[in-house]
Amino acid sequence: MKLSTLFIFLITAVSMFCVLCPATANSNISEVDDLKREITLRAPAKRIVSLAPNITELLFHIGAGGNIVGVDEFSNYPHEAKSITRVNNHSRVNYELILSLQPDLVFAWSSGNGFEIVQRLSELELTVFVIEVTKLSHIPELLKKLGRLSDKTIESKRIAANFQKKLRYLNKTYEHKKKVKTFYQIWDDPIMTLNGEHLVSDVIRICGGVNIFATSSPLVPRVNIETIMKFDPEVILSSGTQERLGSWKKTWSRWRNITAVKGGHLYLIPPDLMQRPTYRTLDGASYMCKYLDRYREHGR
Repeated sequence: MKLSTLFIFLITAVSMFCVLCPATANSNISEVDDLKREITLRAPAKRIVSLAPNITELLFHIGAGGNIVGVDEFSNYPHEAKSITRVNNHSRVNYELILSLQPDLVFAWSSGNGFEIVQRLSELELTVFVIEVTKLSHIPELLKKLGRLSDKTIESKRIAANFQKKLRYLNKTYEHKKKVKTFYQIWDDPIMTLNGEHLVSDVIRICGGVNIFATSSPLVPRVNIETIMKFDPEVILSSGTQERLGSWKKTWSRWRNITAVKGGHLYLIPPDLMQRPTYRTLDGASYMCKYLDRYREHGR
């Protein structure tokens, strides 16, 4: 074989190999966050700060927990998350500490952390990816985005597919069931709930319920007992442990004209399973669907 022919053959072979091989670590990675901003990394993030417990949990779920160098104070699941440096709480962010951790990427929760925190992090020239999940159907794509940004693509795709399969089952099971008027309480005094834009309302819908305050504003409206009595929910739900159940039911017993109270359809769901949009929200949905079914079965 002539030298020139051999040279052309080698160049062609190398080119074909590079087409077939995966992108190198230096390839840019671009994803659109929930503020509709395109966020670009030069390489997968190896040092991550998570400013919300649900984000921390999702990262661990796809195998990227080892990449996390800083978390918020409420990141308590899985157990390994408890040993990671705390960088923020509900009212304060330690920007100096975050900078000292030299993160490649900071994940923020839009409605939880707020615009000012995201803006300040950006001013400090940190790369910030903002997340806001309002429907269960958003979680599979979020899992895949997290996987691409943290070099856990294969695992994140597998977990996203499992989530979608379980979600399809819930949708199919409850899509034709009798609608149940539902009130979800998140605070006692003043009484507060969630409107139709929140993930919890999406879970209520999937289970065949109707959030009686779906059209209210803002996202977390304050409501009074008179309005609740007017809408007359058939099931009342909240988050909490079984230790709280007795005192919570006793409070509601003052309003026995409400259908849910009269029939004893007041139920608590473990808070981490419902108010944090994670893979485990499917477990929270199973609780909720079961409780709405109890009303369907036993009625008033």
